[in-house]
Amino acid sequence: MRDLSGRVAFVTGGASGIGLGIAEALLDRGVKVMIADLREDHLAEVGERLGNRDGVATIVVDVIDRGQMAEAARRTLDTFGRCDILVNNAGVGVNPSVDTVTYEDWDWVLSVNLGGPINGLMAFLPHMLQRGEGHIVTTSSMAGLLPTAENYIYAASKYAVRGMSDSLRLTLASRGIGVSVLYPGLTRSRMLASEENRQARFRSPAPILAHSGGPIEPPKDAGMDPREVGEAVAEGIIHNRGYIISHAEFRDELAAHFEAILAECPPPQDIDPGRRMLEDARRAQTAAAMRAIAALTAST
Repeated sequence: MRDLSGRVAFVTGGASGIGLGIAEALLDRGVKVMIADLREDHLAEVGERLGNRDGVATIVVDVIDRGQMAEAARRTLDTFGRCDILVNNAGVGVNPSVDTVTYEDWDWVLSVNLGGPINGLMAFLPHMLQRGEGHIVTTSSMAGLLPTAENYIYAASKYAVRGMSDSLRLTLASRGIGVSVLYPGLTRSRMLASEENRQARFRSPAPILAHSGGPIEPPKDAGMDPREVGEAVAEGIIHNRGYIISHAEFRDELAAHFEAILAECPPPQDIDPGRRMLEDARRAQTAAAMRAIAALTAST
């Protein structure tokens, strides 16, 4: 998708943080954007921030609600006539102790962070398949690449997004649709205040202790400017990058982590002939899919 001008994007979690950074970066490249968010008050703030800028529309959407996501797709098509770029960005985080974790904690995070992107795909992918082109970006996290303590629910959702997107990239390359995964590090956003948006059915029977200072938010100057992340995403779409990594400071940790994984692979001489044939076949399939991706990149 070398030229983004005139394209249409749908961005979830688009009223603040990374979602807003992505929306603004796309708008600056001539993309029309439907900004979706759970919070009507945050969308109102976006309206004030963007003023009367052309090519912007907003919609209140709970990404875990399949009916609302289907309606959002219809509204996007009715408003702009098409949707070229789907950005599954909305996310929440909770880090309960293993001594206090509840089913509600698991259900909430997985419903938003994994269920939301699934609902986005189900709502928008048929339109992209019909048109034979498009691009999908889903926000994972460095927690989807690097393990961290006390972050197991969030990590589970973000690793799942990674696996889903990697497979979809191979699956959809021959259909003219690019797929990218965004792996941001600490970014200025409202992520740490997401608990205040937890839907009633996901609240624990035990009362959640409120922080004495109100909703927990990172310091205003902590983390990367969301617009920087948005710029990385826009360039990732243009160049059809499978992995969009905005925070360079994790390079050494990533190298060490994946080297540790590779170190556990059996040496080639330990693989029996039957298994070698299977792995050779898999490599051939992967190579064919990568050639399809390369061809798509060259032609878009």
